[in-house]
Amino acid sequence: MPAHPQLQPEDQMTVEEYLAFTETRPQEERWELIEGVPVLSPSPVEFHQVIASNIVTFLMNEKRRTGATWLPMIGVGTRVPISPRSLPQPDVFVKSGPATDRPETNDAVVIFEVLSRSNNKRDQAWRRRVYASVPNCQHYVTVSMKAAEVTVFDRTTGWIERPVKGLVADLELPAIGVTMPLADVYCYTPLGT
Repeated sequence: MPAHPQLQPEDQMTVEEYLAFTETRPQEERWELIEGVPVLSPSPVEFHQVIASNIVTFLMNEKRRTGATWLPMIGVGTRVPISPRSLPQPDVFVKSGPATDRPETNDAVVIFEVLSRSNNKRDQAWRRRVYASVPNCQHYVTVSMKAAEVTVFDRTTGWIERPVKGLVADLELPAIGVTMPLADVYCYTPLGT
């Protein structure tokens, strides 16, 4: 689990209480509910945002090109059945249905986390476990900011780690029929040159 104080169940926020709380917060703040505790995420660096934007742009172009029904977007709170008092917010996700007016989703097919300093090993293990509990989720992808490298966890392999390394490598996402070159993930960053 993430490194933060554990609260007794009676002191933990529910998802509904959390959503009411975030309605009162400034729009630019990025909150997550982790094991009943609202956590304010640090502002991402530009490098992080370029990578997330590259992923969304590539997927949007693929959607247009192929006429796919799935929809990529910047992450919103994601319901994770294994932890009902959590609403983590991935950086990017692909959902199976159309966009809604809700600040949360429960139909992510692919989930991406661009790893930053705040994603320590404990946090990464927790996210891998809770995202694997999302019934629709077929691929969970972590994206390094230290090297041109992603790690893919697939439902079909029991969430076994599959590293993909180098700018000439491709990220295969069979659940949505997409092959994404790592060169596209890292373009406009120091790793993409």
